[in-house]
Amino acid sequence: MNQHRLKEGVALLKNNGVRMTVQRMAILEYLATTDSHPTADEIYKYLTNRLLNITNATIYNNLKCFKKYGLIKEWTYGEASSRYEWAKNFHYHVVCRCCGKMRDFNYPELKEIEEYAEKLSGFQISCHLFEIHGICPECKEARNNF
Repeated sequence: MNQHRLKEGVALLKNNGVRMTVQRMAILEYLATTDSHPTADEIYKYLTNRLLNITNATIYNNLKCFKKYGLIKEWTYGEASSRYEWAKNFHYHVVCRCCGKMRDFNYPELKEIEEYAEKLSGFQISCHLFEIHGICPECKEARNNF
């Protein structure tokens, strides 16, 4: 469990006058300690067994709050549900084409691509998204078992 992330997140929210409810703390703890990139629905399903009075609206409202204060990042890919992760050091993602699971991987930031795009387009580039798609080990194994 990454207690350091959690403590920093709680401190940041409290310093900004955000009240720490049981639900908010549970969502924050889950995001601070998971290596997955859960959807709001996955967070809801995980927490419903632990908190009887949590709702989807509570999940979405808190995700919006955490995003506002820079604690989490939201990743949207086409029509699929957004995925969330704790805001941490720069990294890229590998995405499973079958189940949508995301995994982090570290690689030096490709700044030269941004510079090249800026030079060719005249746009002022602020960031880039780069992801690699494939099939995760679980989905690959499931396919091999048919």
